[in-house]
Amino acid sequence: MENASEWAQRQFGGVILGDRRRERRAVQMAERMAREPLGSLPVQMGSWEAQKGAYRLLDNASVSHAGLSEPHWRKTWEESGKAGSVVLMVQDFTKLDYVGHPATVGLGEISKGVMGGLWIHNTLAILPQGKRVIGLAYQQVWAREARQSPEKEKKAHRRKRFNRQSLRWVQAVTSIGKPPEPVKWVHVADRESDAFELFEAIMNIGADFCIRMVQERRLADWTAERPTYLLKKVRDLPEMGQRTLDIPASSKQAARQAQLAVSWQSITIRKPRNTPGDEKYITVWVVRTWEKKPPPDIEPIEWLLITSVPVQSLQDALERIEWYTCRWVVEEYHRCLKTGCQMEKSQLRHAERLQRLLAFLSILAVRLLQLRDLSRATPHLLAVDLVDPVLVQIIAIRSKKKPNELSLGFFWSEVAKLGGFPARKSDGSPGWLRLWRGWLQLLDIAEGVRLAPNLPLIDKDVGNP
Repeated sequence: MENASEWAQRQFGGVILGDRRRERRAVQMAERMAREPLGSLPVQMGSWEAQKGAYRLLDNASVSHAGLSEPHWRKTWEESGKAGSVVLMVQDFTKLDYVGHPATVGLGEISKGVMGGLWIHNTLAILPQGKRVIGLAYQQVWAREARQSPEKEKKAHRRKRFNRQSLRWVQAVTSIGKPPEPVKWVHVADRESDAFELFEAIMNIGADFCIRMVQERRLADWTAERPTYLLKKVRDLPEMGQRTLDIPASSKQAARQAQLAVSWQSITIRKPRNTPGDEKYITVWVVRTWEKKPPPDIEPIEWLLITSVPVQSLQDALERIEWYTCRWVVEEYHRCLKTGCQMEKSQLRHAERLQRLLAFLSILAVRLLQLRDLSRATPHLLAVDLVDPVLVQIIAIRSKKKPNELSLGFFWSEVAKLGGFPARKSDGSPGWLRLWRGWLQLLDIAEGVRLAPNLPLIDKDVGNP
């Protein structure tokens, strides 16, 4: 785990902002944010001089969200090219709500008739083994224009608005580009991305996809006399295998296990009729997994996945389903950005300043998730072989253990306890928030340990009668 200074230099040391002073300021800001990720901007910057420098950078029209973000994106692409045989590019979007900040200008619509926010579209690079986050591969941020009422909005304008939204998925794919041989980059996304144009763009660029589908489509043998459709075809497939899925807890239901049936098949689909141009066909594989006997009062699970990666066995089908479950990581990333980095609590009064701040906090949110991944990797190894010995000694003293006997799993559990993790048998693995709080507290203790030998001695008797 890099310290804050090393991390800031590696992530932001390559920014090109047209002035070396701005570039140094960006690194300094990132370092201060990494030291205090849960604090507000004034708390993070500390001194008034540092605050003024940060506000000047965030207010500078020559500094862009992309300019601050691109070095990290490029590092993510580079690491994704050598991280494993398959890397998932998980896409999803979310809103940033500033409705409670009426003084902020430049914001857009976040729900029907409600103005006061921004939208961001994130693509996280994730290793499917262990769901480890490599980095943020691409990010788009925009203010959505206000929608007219259905009665006033013309059909052409509404279609244009929807097309602009779907093009953001394509833009992410083309910006990330083609993976190096022999690595496979698989774009994973939810139902909002179910678009023929996106399938085409991914395949044309030399990447792959595994997307949850919702659109009904014509099959290759469709005719007016004998219409054949995709969703009906998929749901008519017989059960070909089974699997157990762990469903995480949500606001609507507790965590549970679901017994799912699985089926799959290769299918050729046709381009939608309402799009211009010649007739086109794409051969894909579809995987269906569904819950045959759900618990009472629980909506049964059904995932219909469409993928460009061949599915020729139950093992292949289960792997595609497992890829799709990695989409939950990007939802956790959004919580990390909003709750952990408190992006929605910023009091900046212009959307462009918020976008520049987002560039810093989006990369910081990746760091918080990576800490969680690090805590779960190789728990059986000795902590002293991989962690700063001073940190290991502090944990050993607190837990009354021998430092040379502490495993990584025990070390990180104790770090999470510093952050408020109860560590009961039923608690499972600690999350990123408590790990991060504990890690920062441990670093503070270590700083005191290192400074202690240099403290001057105070003679209390000097000056006393």
